[in-house]
Amino acid sequence: MTAKYKRIFSAAWIMGSLLGLLLCPGTIRTGHAAFGEDIEKPKPEFSREGDRVTAKYIPRAKSTSVQVHFTVSGGKLVEVRGLEWEIAERPEVDVKNFKSALFTIEIGDVSPGAEAMVTLSSDFFTSSTQFYVFNEKLSSPWMVSECENISLPDRVQDLVIKVIDGGPYDSDGTVNGRIFFVGGPRDSFWAYALGTLFIRFFGIFLVLGILQICMELSGRIFQKMDINNSQKGMRSESEPLEDVSIPQAIGNDDGEQAIDTESVSAAAVALHIHLSRLRAPERLELGTSESTGWIQHGRQMAMGANPSNTRR
Repeated sequence: MTAKYKRIFSAAWIMGSLLGLLLCPGTIRTGHAAFGEDIEKPKPEFSREGDRVTAKYIPRAKSTSVQVHFTVSGGKLVEVRGLEWEIAERPEVDVKNFKSALFTIEIGDVSPGAEAMVTLSSDFFTSSTQFYVFNEKLSSPWMVSECENISLPDRVQDLVIKVIDGGPYDSDGTVNGRIFFVGGPRDSFWAYALGTLFIRFFGIFLVLGILQICMELSGRIFQKMDINNSQKGMRSESEPLEDVSIPQAIGNDDGEQAIDTESVSAAAVALHIHLSRLRAPERLELGTSESTGWIQHGRQMAMGANPSNTRR
């Protein structure tokens, strides 16, 4: 492989590495959230459709939005709101394990002292997702709810929690037919972060491996092309020039051809005429003798016509 191709492959390798890093920007965000300050504020946006409320937000360490659907049985779902983390912050919990703000669920039309079933449904949840309940009126405000995690088709998970009016999950603490339920889904951040890092770095190495294979194949193709070109050049230099046959004149055998005297004479005359034309023509002098009779007669006539000559 020539030095030119080596430089091309080195540049392609560097560009592929940078491209892999750019294609996985979430690794940088995940690492920053793991080892730096959590600067994200994923505030949900709520929409309602009948008896179902949907929260849409971008979780921490993720670049795309997710949706969580809230429904209630045994009562009426009045409203779902977001709760800032600073209100519920305690040393026994870590904000990084909660990928969104907390939720405040208000339920009405409950029989006093009865229970209501709160269901949170999303494809963002996993089989290990738990629901943590917060009740600031208790001595230990944070509790792990007795949540039922149900797997549905299309990777959807349902979190079903039983809430009793006036029970420990009811933040108002009174039996009044209304429930204020505060909490949020929780996943282990370190498991998520390490899994994400492993998957994305594995993807980078996979892309680089494919790029390396492509470069090796292209390098062999270029080598083969160079070998073929050099062999063609050597073959063209070693091959002798083709003999150029000079056509022989018809009848070049003097012994077999008879000499035609008339043809030779005609050719000689033609050459003489042609060469005579090329010569400079000689000057033709038409000189006449002064002693001719016509000249003498003319002189006499001229002398007779001159008066001076007559007097003599």
